[in-house]
This record gives sequence, structure tokens and C-alpha cells, in this order.
Amino acid sequence: MIDALTNFLTGQGFAVMMLACGTLVVVVEAVRASRRALWGDMFTEDFEE
Repeated sequence: MIDALTNFLTGQGFAVMMLACGTLVVVVEAVRASRRALWGDMFTEDFEE
């Protein structure tokens, strides 16, 4: 068990997992901060033209 954990923490899988978690945090915070800028005009377009 300890050997498998050590192999995972020193391998490439851990680095990829940390990069993915960091990317997820950045994307979620960006969406929360700029929700109006991203989605504000998506559903308010004029279709009467």
C-alpha cells in the first residue's frame, strides 16, 4: 500500500492530477467572477431582425 502510494506521488500521474485540479479551480473562479460577461448577452439577442 505504501509502495503504491509512493509510486503514484513520485510519478507523472500526480503531476497531471495536480495540474488538472489547478486548471479546474482557475476555470471555476473565472466563470464565477465574469458570469455576466460570458453569458449576459447569449439569451438576449434580437430575433426580430
